[in-house]
Parts: sequence; structure tokens; C-alpha cells
Amino acid sequence: YPFGGLEKSFLNICKEAIRRGHSLTIYCKQWQGDKLAGANIIELPVKGLSNHRKMQSLHHLLMLEYRRGDFDVLVGFKRLPDLDVYYNGDVCFIQEAAGKHGSWYKLTARYRSMTKMEAAVFAPESKTHILYIAEREKAIYQGAYHTPENRFHALPAGIDKTAIRDAINSGKRDVIRAEQQLDDQQLVILMVGSDFKRKGLDRAIDALAALPPLQRDKVCLWVVGTGDAQAYQKQAAQLGVDQQLVFWGGRNDVPDLLSAADILLHPARVETAGNAIIEGMVAGLAVIVSASAGFSSHVAAGEGGLLVEDAPYQQQNLNQALERLVTDAELRKRLGANGWHYADSTDLYRRPQVAMDVIETMART
Repeated sequence: YPFGGLEKSFLNICKEAIRRGHSLTIYCKQWQGDKLAGANIIELPVKGLSNHRKMQSLHHLLMLEYRRGDFDVLVGFKRLPDLDVYYNGDVCFIQEAAGKHGSWYKLTARYRSMTKMEAAVFAPESKTHILYIAEREKAIYQGAYHTPENRFHALPAGIDKTAIRDAINSGKRDVIRAEQQLDDQQLVILMVGSDFKRKGLDRAIDALAALPPLQRDKVCLWVVGTGDAQAYQKQAAQLGVDQQLVFWGGRNDVPDLLSAADILLHPARVETAGNAIIEGMVAGLAVIVSASAGFSSHVAAGEGGLLVEDAPYQQQNLNQALERLVTDAELRKRLGANGWHYADSTDLYRRPQVAMDVIETMART
């Protein structure tokens, strides 16, 4: 799937492996989008009626292939047994399950299967090394599994700064806004990310509708990503803001849309990292983000936006944060400038290179 954050990180690490001259075979359930030049891509005939059955099937088929091949290292981007290296792009399953379900859930086949796969990566006796991108998630996993410190390897973010800054300097802002018939007085709030419920799109629509009428009429909400938009369009219509909601679908030109925006909004319910958060800072946008999101730490460190506490979440807090930025141009400018300068002084870009350094080390041991 070519538009997800995890998938983009995967592709960039694969490209770095190929750039370094490695032979690369990719096993997956399904490949969407353009093939990756230089890699051998094999779609496994995974079977199963449920996600956990499909994961079990994937692991079984993968190991049959792996044992027949001549490989130096096995890297996984989903939690599976027998990995040498795991790229952690998921939240802790047992913690998430505890917060969403009752004790009965532990009796289900899904819970037993998923926790077994997670423990195969994180348990103290496991040999798998873990590439992680957010200190908060690392702490959660260590609290749940007591994973030794020496098996964790921190990765910087992997943002394409050049593409974003080139878009900022290209004049695309004026072109895109003219195409959307927006004048200089209108503000664009941008959300980037698929899985609309997890990213908090319903929260964003509620916050838009809660703006004072004079400000609300000057604001539009752009949503980039794939998903079922129907329920959110209905929500916006019921609140009277459907004309201000634009769904762009999955896009390869996100830097151009960042250049045309004024605020980056990311009120996610669950977010291990959130590349869009940092992309907003690189673009010089004031950011509003859930405090629990992994990369909210960069917003706090760089003073590049407003953090909305979400433990527990209260819609009023997001409403107030959005109103502050919509009504205060100087605050938007100051926070955006802070984020811009933070992005220039912090390593937010070398994730593929650092990941491959670790993978190469593991291949030699």
C-alpha cells in the first residue's frame, strides 16, 4: 500500500539496502503500487478468514521460503516469530487490548495468537533486535515484557526535507489555493493519514464546527489519505461544515499540499510516531497534535505547536486549541517558525541509513 507511513519507511529502508549493494527479497501478502526496482518481490498465498489466522499463515509460508533460501538476515515490519530484526511501527497489543476490551478478551483465539507473536519479538528470551521510533512506545513495551535495553535501537525520523522545502519555494501554494478558489484570508487545516477513525478525523470535524461562525466560514479542512469518507461527510453535513471539508484521497504530492496549508492537525487516538507531525514542522506550519502521539515530543521540544492532552481525551481541549490558532495569526507564525528552525537543527531525516547500519551489523553476527 503506497501511502501509509509504515509502508513508506519500509520502502525507504529497502531502497537504502539496494543502494548499498545488498540482494533483497521481499515477502508480503499483497503488493500495491509500483514495483521496487532492484528487489525480488514475492506475494505469498496467505489464507485465513481472520487477521490473526492470516498472520499465522504468513509466518508459516515465510519460514518455508526463508529456510530454502540463502539469506543473511530476516527483517520484519510486522510482529512475527523468528525475526532477526523487527521494525516497530505498531502500538503494544496487550496494552491496547487492556484498554479496549474486558478480561474475557484474553480467552479469544485472536488475543492468544497476537500476544504470542508479540512476545516472540519482545520477551526477554527472544533474540530479535528492535528498531524503534518513539521513546514512549519503547517504554510501554519494556513495561509489558521487560525487554532488555541492548536489543532496542533508536531511529531518527525519515522525513524528506528536500521535497517539502522545494514545494515551499516553488510557488505551489498560490497555484493550489487558486485552483481551490481560496483567497489570502482563508485558512487551510491539513490532516494527513489513512485510517480516519484512528487519526481522529471525527474529532477534527467537531472542532471545526465548534469555531465561532465568523472564523469557521474562513476555514477549510483538507484530508489526505484513503478510507471510507461517507460517515465523516455525513457528520460534517449534520454540523453544517460539509462545504469546508475536502477529501483528497491518497496522494504522492503531500509536500505541495503542505505548502498550501496553514495548520497541520493530528488529533490521533493512537499514533506510534506520526510522520505527518514532523512534516508539518518541516513545512513551517503550526501543529496541533494529541499529546500521546509518539512524535508529539518533537512538537514539545521545538515549541512548534499545541499539544492536546488526551488521557483522557476531552473534545473541548481540541476545540480551544484550534480556535487559538485560527484566531491568532501571530501565534501561528511564531509556532511555525519554531518548528521550521527545529527541523533545521535536529536529525529528523536519516532513518533509512541508521536502520540499515543496524541491519548490517545483525547480518554479520
